Amino acid sequence: MKQGLRNTLILILTLLLIVGGGWYYLEFRYNPQIEDAIVELESTENELSVITDFSEMYANAQATYHDAVFVRENHPKELLLNSNTSLVYNYLQELNRAESFTELNFSFQDSVQFDDHGILNFELTGEGNYQNLVNFLYRIEHSRPFIKINSVLLQGISDAERLSRVNYSVQLSAYYQRGNWSEFTAHPETVTSPSGQVYNPYYPLIHSIPANENNLPDVENSRLIILTGTSAYIIDQNGDRKRLNVGDRVYLGRLSSINIEQGEAIFQLNRGGIVDRVILTLDQ
Repeated sequence: MKQGLRNTLILILTLLLIVGGGWYYLEFRYNPQIEDAIVELESTENELSVITDFSEMYANAQATYHDAVFVRENHPKELLLNSNTSLVYNYLQELNRAESFTELNFSFQDSVQFDDHGILNFELTGEGNYQNLVNFLYRIEHSRPFIKINSVLLQGISDAERLSRVNYSVQLSAYYQRGNWSEFTAHPETVTSPSGQVYNPYYPLIHSIPANENNLPDVENSRLIILTGTSAYIIDQNGDRKRLNVGDRVYLGRLSSINIEQGEAIFQLNRGGIVDRVILTLDQ
């Protein structure tokens, strides 16, 4: 055998021994460790998946908690301490004042009881200025005691002197405590009325003109005879002399101003919803 061929065979054999020995060493020395590492990796991945799920659940629970705290802090509500109807009535009378005042009638209807709370159902009826009624209902709805407005019925008034007022009927439910509420307290705190005017949809834009039952001066059938800085003297529809100061009432309106230089008395009249200005002059 040639020297070159023999050396080649020796190198091939040596390579086979090295590869075989390395494979044998890895297979029987490290393969069990690799299998154990794979099993541990799968277990760790499963544990990570569970932790990730819990993390998402915690984030959602934390967001819900913050929302609940915000609602609690910004819209606090408390149940009344007991079922005493006089407590509810006195509280409503406390709200029904000043810019929220209406003529109020309180009528208790029934009471419903549950394990931890009860409900008092009652009705409010009366008459009042529309703006005042809106303020009153706003204070009921936004104050701390848990009183629910179930329904509101309104009826406009056709009387010319009471066009800005409405008749109303309001059904309410007041929630009170029953059972173990020792760690809770109810404070009948109130809120102020909302700012700004509310349009009264029951106020007719055009309405009938009332009769002159009080025999007030009828400007359109009167004659101006004397003017001073603050007063106007007229001969009214009956031929009587009347003195009117700025702000005094006349039929359908008032004396709004006096222009002594122009010799004018200016009246502001409301003709059934149509606001008009009538001027009497000394020349006339």
